[in-house]
Amino acid sequence: MWRKLPNAKNALLFALAFCCVLLLVSQGGTRTQPVQEAGSFVGDVELAHFRIKSLSSRSQELKRSIAEMRAFLAQNAKKVGHLDPTAATLSGKLGALGSDLLDNQQRGFKNSKADADAVVGVRAVQPQQQLEPVKQQAVVAAGGGGGNAAGGLDTLLHQSSQKVLDTVAGLDHVSSMAALNPIRKTSQGRSGVRLVVGIPTVHRSKQSYLLATVQSLISNLAMFDPTDILFVVMVADTDKDKVDFVFSEMSSKLSENIQSGMVDVIAPPPALYPDLKSMKPSFDDPKDRATWRVKQVFDFAYLMMYARSRGMYYLQVEDDIQAMPNYATHIVERAKKDNTWDVLEFSSLGFIGKLFRSNDLTEMAHFFLANAPYKPVDWLLDDWFYVRYCHPEKDYKDCRNRKKAHRVLFKPSLFQHVGQYSSLDGKIQKLKDKSFKQENLPSLHTNPAAVISSSIKHFQQNTIEAAYLGTGFFWGMGQSRDDRITVTFGSPTILKRILIASGNTDHPGDSFASSVKLQYLTQEENSKNPTSPSWQDLCTPDTKGTFDCKLKADIKELKAISILFAEDSKQWILVPGVYLHV
Repeated sequence: MWRKLPNAKNALLFALAFCCVLLLVSQGGTRTQPVQEAGSFVGDVELAHFRIKSLSSRSQELKRSIAEMRAFLAQNAKKVGHLDPTAATLSGKLGALGSDLLDNQQRGFKNSKADADAVVGVRAVQPQQQLEPVKQQAVVAAGGGGGNAAGGLDTLLHQSSQKVLDTVAGLDHVSSMAALNPIRKTSQGRSGVRLVVGIPTVHRSKQSYLLATVQSLISNLAMFDPTDILFVVMVADTDKDKVDFVFSEMSSKLSENIQSGMVDVIAPPPALYPDLKSMKPSFDDPKDRATWRVKQVFDFAYLMMYARSRGMYYLQVEDDIQAMPNYATHIVERAKKDNTWDVLEFSSLGFIGKLFRSNDLTEMAHFFLANAPYKPVDWLLDDWFYVRYCHPEKDYKDCRNRKKAHRVLFKPSLFQHVGQYSSLDGKIQKLKDKSFKQENLPSLHTNPAAVISSSIKHFQQNTIEAAYLGTGFFWGMGQSRDDRITVTFGSPTILKRILIASGNTDHPGDSFASSVKLQYLTQEENSKNPTSPSWQDLCTPDTKGTFDCKLKADIKELKAISILFAEDSKQWILVPGVYLHV
C-alpha cells in the first residue's frame, strides 16, 4: 500500500495517520489484567501467561511496524533526492515514540512474567501454541469495523504465507488469504477475555430462536464479570438478504451489548466453502442433508479459528438454547479444577455447551476441515479423541475409558435445547437434555403483552421483566409483608394456565413459601372499583415452590395477576421463568 503513494507529501500524511493509529493501539487493544489476580489456581496462572504472551506479541508487532515506516520514509527520500525536513523530524519522533512504547511494554512484560513465574513455582504452564491478539487490532482501535478489520486466515492461524492454503486440508479451493476475511463484521475488537462463546446461526424457515438465545446467555451471566466474556454470533447464511436481516436485528436489539464490546457479529465469506454440490454424499444421505452437514463443519471450523485468539477458553453453543443462571461462573470454575481435560461438556446434546482451551482450536479446526466430507461435526469430535488417545491394539473399553478421562461430561446440564425446527428444512428436532434441572420451565415462549412490576428489590440485572420475557430470571433480595409481583395486561386477557417456577439447583431455598398466594383481578372487578380493586385467590405453590394453576372456565377476562407475599422474610426469591398459557 505504501508503494502506491506518489510523493513525499502523501507519505507524510500517511505517516501522521499511522502515528495516530499507533497511539490508539498503545492505549487500547487487548485488555490486560494485573497478574496478581492469578492466585493459586491453575486456570488463573494460565490466564496470566496468556495475557503476558499477548502483550509480548504486541510489543514485537509495534517494533516491526515502526521499523517498516521509517524504512519507507528513507526509501521515499531516495526517490526525490533528499528527505524533507518535516519528514526527517517525523522520522526521528517516530523512532523515539516507538522506543518509548516498546520500553514501557517490555518493562511491563518482564515484571508481569516474573510475577506469574513466581506464582507458578515449579510448575511451568506451557500451552501447545502461543495465543496472540488479532494483528488487525490497530484497525479496530482506530475505528474500523468492516470486514477487512478482521484479518484473513493468516491472522487466525498466525501465518502469512500463501503456502498455508496448501497445508490446510479442506482449504485448497481458497485463492488467497484475503478471501477468507469475514464478509461482514460488527465488533469493538474485544480480546484477552477469560471466556469466548461462539454461536453459529443460519436461517430457519419456520422460527428463529437466535435473539432469545443470546439474551438468555447475557441475562444469565449473574455474578460473572461482563467485561471478561465475548459472545461471537456467526451468521453463516449465503443469502445476503438473510445476513443483512440478522445484522440489523442484532444491532437493534443488542446495541448496548455490541457497543460495550460484549458481542461480535460476523459473517463468513462465500470463498470459505468448496463446491458443496459436487461432493459425494456419505452414509447414503440425501444430497441436501449431506451438503448441509458438510457446510456446518466448515462453519464450526471458521468460528473456532476466529475465536481462537480472543480468549483463554472457548465455549460453543447452538442458536436455540436456554442457559441456566450463573452458567459462566460454573464453567470457568470447573475448567480451573484440573489440567487433564481437553473438552468439558455442559450438555449431552449435539454441539451445545462444549468447552475447549483456545490452544486446541487450530488443531481441531484443521481436523474438522480435513474430514468435512465424511462425517457430521459431532462425530468428528469423537474421532479427534480417538486419534489422540486410543491405542489401536487395545479394545473398545480401553478406548472409551481413555476418551472419558479427557472428555468430561458435567451434570446437571447448564443448557437446554429449546428449538423444534432445524436449520435443515423439514427436519423436526424435539431433543431435550434430561439432566437440565429446570424441568418445570417450558421452552422459550411468548407471554401476553403486559406491564410487570415488583415491590421487591432485584439483584443486579435479574429483573422480573427478564423472567416474564423468557430472557433471564428474577432474583429478589428478601420480602416484606404485602409485597407484590404484578402482571397488568395491556388488554383483557383470558388465561388457561399459569406456571411460575422458583429456586434452582444452586439455590433451592430461594423458593416461594407456602404462605405466598397467586391472585387474579378480572376486568369487570377493575372497572367497578379501579382505585381499590378486590383481588381473588387463585392458588398456592407446591412443595417445590412452583405455582401451577389451571383457571376455571368461569374466570373470564383478566386485568392482572399478582403474587402476594404474606410475611416478612430475609429469604431471597429466584424466579427462573413465568409461563402464561392463553
